[in-house]
Amino acid sequence: MAREQTLEDIIRKECLPLRDCVLTITDSSGEAAFLYFKEGELIEANYAALWGKEALAQINAWKLADFAVAPLPLGIKRSLWDQVEVLLNPGADITASGRLASRPTFTAPRLGASSPFERFQAIPGLSKLVQIERTKTTVLFEAEGEESENIDWLNDFTERAKAVGETLGFGACERWTIDTDRYQVVGLNHDDSFLVILRRKDVTQDDLEAAVNDVID
Repeated sequence: MAREQTLEDIIRKECLPLRDCVLTITDSSGEAAFLYFKEGELIEANYAALWGKEALAQINAWKLADFAVAPLPLGIKRSLWDQVEVLLNPGADITASGRLASRPTFTAPRLGASSPFERFQAIPGLSKLVQIERTKTTVLFEAEGEESENIDWLNDFTERAKAVGETLGFGACERWTIDTDRYQVVGLNHDDSFLVILRRKDVTQDDLEAAVNDVID
């Protein structure tokens, strides 16, 4: 008797080779969910009113009945940043590189950066990449020759931006943009944290938010 095809099997065989697509899956009770892939990475998931990891928490327990693959729709925003094998196996042992310790990975051949954050390093003139998680601020990247300085103000600003969004009824703050005396700054929501992108001001540079959009799109 042939082994039942799993969600991982479907993604490996049908989605990763296409790189950009949407996978519609149906469970044995007729419920449908959608997985969105861009450049061979799972960027978003949707089931009913749930999105991202909340949707995956439901989908991962399904007994699959059918699936279909279609072109990736326009306008899908990314909320998932971990590797596919990590997203589909929550709670599994993960190595320091972010991969499963007990099994081989099945990600698509990579054309660019090896990390979701590294792609932003392609932004011309990038100064810093900073991750803010609650009260913890971590510098992920700093350009060569860039002087170290106190960036605690980023944490304070992020908390204020989140508070304003909730107060005004906008819900979770997905993005914010500011200009300081030194920097153009864009903050992106990443799960329970923010990725903050800083670039030194230069009159010859384009708008940083447009450069960030080019990377995301």
